[in-house]
Amino acid sequence: MHRVLLSVLLSAVLIAAGSSSVWALQSGGVEIGDLETGSVVGQHFKHMNVDLEFNIMELGGKKVIYPPTAILNLISSGTGGRAQAPVLIKVTNNLSGDHGFQLGSDTKRDDPWAMDIKLVLKPGETKYIGIPMSDLTYVTTNGVLDYSCQLHGAHLGGTLVILK
Repeated sequence: MHRVLLSVLLSAVLIAAGSSSVWALQSGGVEIGDLETGSVVGQHFKHMNVDLEFNIMELGGKKVIYPPTAILNLISSGTGGRAQAPVLIKVTNNLSGDHGFQLGSDTKRDDPWAMDIKLVLKPGETKYIGIPMSDLTYVTTNGVLDYSCQLHGAHLGGTLVILK
């Protein structure tokens, strides 16, 4: 009887230990806000360097998110060692109307490895997106995220390539 109880208890501990790593993937969470009041994993946006900057504008008669291809270098030799600091992205709408910004993996999934950030910016508005390094690492197994306007399908988006 004691062996059965001990094996059940040991199995429960092993299951709990195995599932805790899944919860760790969701622990950080993406935060969206302005420079003065925003923070992610305890770090205020105003104390962080902006890693990427996107501008929503009109080029050649088309509404685009510029740049069309962005590269985020997370290799420690390329960034001087991030020490797992969160990534901060600045998005500015330079158009005269509302515009969306959606950043996510190319496969839409409902699991801890999926990322789907959506925000709407008013004309002239700037917002910041803070992403914990752990969340960014796990959702980009192929090293690519796509960005687009979720409000207007004809507007041109782009691709974020992550070097890790």
